[in-house]
Amino acid sequence: MQRQLIKKGAEADIFLVQWGDRKAVSKVRTPKAYRHPELDGAIRKQRTVREANFISSAKRAGVASPFVYFVDPVNSEIIMEYVDGQNVRDALTPALCREIGRYSALLHANNVMHGDLTTSNFIHDGKRLVLLDFGLAHYSERTEDAATDLRLIKEVFASAHVKSRGAFEEFTEGYRSIAGKKRTDRILENVREIEQRGRYARIT
Repeated sequence: MQRQLIKKGAEADIFLVQWGDRKAVSKVRTPKAYRHPELDGAIRKQRTVREANFISSAKRAGVASPFVYFVDPVNSEIIMEYVDGQNVRDALTPALCREIGRYSALLHANNVMHGDLTTSNFIHDGKRLVLLDFGLAHYSERTEDAATDLRLIKEVFASAHVKSRGAFEEFTEGYRSIAGKKRTDRILENVREIEQRGRYARIT
């Protein structure tokens, strides 16, 4: 199979490739001309290794993520499983909203913040929900960082899924089933504080 560009991103390009007898995905972090070459290489290497580690961390937390076949720090490339399924962005259901909530709580229980929690980063292959793209993931114990993840998915539900009323409430139900009521309520209160700060900043 010839390498085929699937997506060109700000930080990395995604290609469809062949890995042995399997269809796979190659994620390559592209050089940035505005950075010193040596610094750029070090940053891309570090972020490539870090992302591969977060994919593994997600699995340990109980969250389905692509299987990593190969990591090439020198070329800033990760070759991973190609997940054949439907993007949740195009097939959102109440059950999937709850499952996204569960996944988010499982990550947060292990101090993993995804950093780009959107429906576009979830694939459903008919049997399982798979979370993609850990390029912005980081470790944190701060409630505000967990709230930032939830704030983003709430915005996505409100803007990209206007017709899916109650999506965030379903998400919250799934999150609460893992995190518990007390922890969930504390994070949701922080989400409201972030929203209020945003509104205040726009007014002033």
